[in-house]
Amino acid sequence: MNLAEKLIRIDKEKVKEKETKKIHSKKLSKLLGEPTEITIQELSGKTVNDITQMIFDKKGNRDMSRLYEQNLMCCVEGVVEPNLKDSQLMEHFGAATPKDLAAILFGVESGAIASEISALSGFSGSEEDEIKN
Repeated sequence: MNLAEKLIRIDKEKVKEKETKKIHSKKLSKLLGEPTEITIQELSGKTVNDITQMIFDKKGNRDMSRLYEQNLMCCVEGVVEPNLKDSQLMEHFGAATPKDLAAILFGVESGAIASEISALSGFSGSEEDEIKN
């Protein structure tokens, strides 16, 4: 049986399923006073591409001052628990946007979370650097 025949045998809905993973959050653990995990999910190629583009200026040069914003958006799209788009959660913390909530809840930890989301989405560190270049 060739690869095409094998692919035809699988449930096509399975392709749409996003992989998830639980990871430890140091900041939330500190805030809550107990070990706390968040749930992340893989991102589509288009979403990764859109977020990656945030780091480039109008001339196509990498602007490292935008890295934090890029990490926050990766969290907004990749963190599923807690849901950073939850209006009650945003209101409670005084966040105007999901990105603001990510900054409040995760701060600089957003970089580590974004790296985990990228890895789950199929990008290793070296591949991620190649894409950014």
